[in-house]
Amino acid sequence: MLDRGNKIASVLTWIGVVIIVAGIIVGVVLGRENVGTYTETYEQVWSLTIIYWVTGLISGMCIIGLSEVIEQLHRINLKIGKGPEPEDDDLELLNG
Repeated sequence: MLDRGNKIASVLTWIGVVIIVAGIIVGVVLGRENVGTYTETYEQVWSLTIIYWVTGLISGMCIIGLSEVIEQLHRINLKIGKGPEPEDDDLELLNG
């Protein structure tokens, strides 16, 4: 999963993994609610925690999915055998 042929796909995969891990950590930290009146007593609000977890998971998986699309397009480009497009592609179209 993490061995990509394209650098952009690899970076996006790692960003997706970081988003998922950050969503889990943020859910645990921000899912705590102060319930004490005169003292600071915290309880874990599981509905809020699960919302953060699901949001982080969905966001991270979307980024990982985008990296997979980029990787597949890179593989298709390599199979076709075309190299990178020349810089002056627009000029060739106008002059040709």
